[in-house]
Amino acid sequence: MENAVDCADPTCSNHGICHQGKCFCKAGWQGVSCELVDKQVFQCLPSCSEHGMYDLTTSSCSCDPLWTGPDCSQALCNLDCGRHGTCDQGKCLCEQGWTGDKCDQLPCDQRCSEHGQCKNGTCVCSQGWNGKHCTLPGCPNACNRHGTCAFENEEYQCVCAEGWAGVDCNIKLEMSCNDDTDNDKDGVTDCSDSDCCSQPVCSDQPHIMCLASNDPVEVLLRKQPPSVTASFYQRVKFLVEENSVQSYAHMDEYSESEFWNSFTPR
Repeated sequence: MENAVDCADPTCSNHGICHQGKCFCKAGWQGVSCELVDKQVFQCLPSCSEHGMYDLTTSSCSCDPLWTGPDCSQALCNLDCGRHGTCDQGKCLCEQGWTGDKCDQLPCDQRCSEHGQCKNGTCVCSQGWNGKHCTLPGCPNACNRHGTCAFENEEYQCVCAEGWAGVDCNIKLEMSCNDDTDNDKDGVTDCSDSDCCSQPVCSDQPHIMCLASNDPVEVLLRKQPPSVTASFYQRVKFLVEENSVQSYAHMDEYSESEFWNSFTPR
């Protein structure tokens, strides 16, 4: 009929028939669109193993997806779980030592999840972490991409590339030592910058910034100790001796009398 009134849900939730704008429900169902279970009816019917609904029309269980059998107790599994798993209740149950939705992935140590991600048995560490299970703190700031991280003296340390220094290779060194330019922005240029001391242009004629002094302790260890009756001057004169702890004063510029005359009595 052209003027027939349709139901709000023409299918009546697949549990009834629509006629003249009204759903006529099958046994066990109720509601305007047959969407509600009539619990008084179904509580006396088979439970279908809690994996389906008993159909009064066919007098049999209508099983949920992935379940089958007269009472819906048999799991129906069509997943390919490969050689290392079996399908059970719609999921792959993996053999020991395998994981993943299809049991085709190797697992990682549970510690990997703290600072890394497991990629088929290999723990891929987050930045700043190292080790098989990503449990070892790595080099600070990943050496700022100006060096490599190496395991030395039982810890990770940055080995800086040429032109960089610092614990995390964040200090730029002066490498162009003959261009009259402060390339590393530290306020000094060319050979006035101690970074240039190793460069040939500065080492051939050492700049004052490149002159190094010996360790006073090492100097004293190489010398015969002064006698117990030695004067104060005799005890400290090694400070002005040639090739000692400084490079500016000369031994012939000083004498013990000049030394004592330099003191003003109070």
